[in-house]
Amino acid sequence: MSVITFELKKEHILLLTKLRWNLQYANTLYVSQFGENETQDLINIYEEVDLILNGKPEIFDPSDFRDYTPEQKAGWDLLLSELPTALDILLYTGSFDLGHYKTKYNIRLWKKNEDVV
Repeated sequence: MSVITFELKKEHILLLTKLRWNLQYANTLYVSQFGENETQDLINIYEEVDLILNGKPEIFDPSDFRDYTPEQKAGWDLLLSELPTALDILLYTGSFDLGHYKTKYNIRLWKKNEDVV
């Protein structure tokens, strides 16, 4: 039987706490944006993630365009793609306990994996 493993990190929780949720058409829940920015778009998603995870730089000008490395973008893309699983673990376990979790591929029964350090 296949097992799904996942590492819940502080970055997942930081990003999840900044998500803004909305209802669309009375029965569809979707994530509209991060942070306080009312005009979220794909171009500035990396800026939002950078601010959430790293804070504002000492000299901060919101009009400055930041050029992120492909490695930074790939890392943030991975974190963003993992958010549904991170949220599932938080909701299922009712805990914000960071670490490694596992479940069977066909059952949503997340357990903390104490064997992994």
